[in-house]
Amino acid sequence: MSIKYKLVQKRNLGSDQEQIPTKIYAQMVSGDLVTFDEFVEEVADSTVAGSAGVKAILDRFNVVLVRHLRNGRRVQVGELGNFRLNMGSTGVATVEDFSTDLIREPRVRFHPGKALRAMKGNTNFERFTVNNSSTDVDSSDENEEPEEL
Repeated sequence: MSIKYKLVQKRNLGSDQEQIPTKIYAQMVSGDLVTFDEFVEEVADSTVAGSAGVKAILDRFNVVLVRHLRNGRRVQVGELGNFRLNMGSTGVATVEDFSTDLIREPRVRFHPGKALRAMKGNTNFERFTVNNSSTDVDSSDENEEPEEL
């Protein structure tokens, strides 16, 4: 199976934006959503735990993960990967000028494990077009930045 993408025209934010005001970018076309219940059933089908057990484990996983991240810890989740918080702040000239109000909202960072990293490297891409025309390019709001794949 391939990752589907479409081509979109967006404002060029690079150093050559005066010469080339817009550029063509690849944008992923998201596939169907696998709901939590579907995911739980699929995991349960290949384990000795039933769907209620899998749901309970995932719910508890979330509670424990949040607790450790809130306390500034990194959490390794086996072959899945590692979770940690990342934060930054606005800079000030002196220590006296600093306050916690300058700290930006932390972000949850996920570093995939070996299997997920290998999957990324073995991904195939397939151009998605509405009417099978290879010249299809969607125009996008000029204020939007290209999305990261």
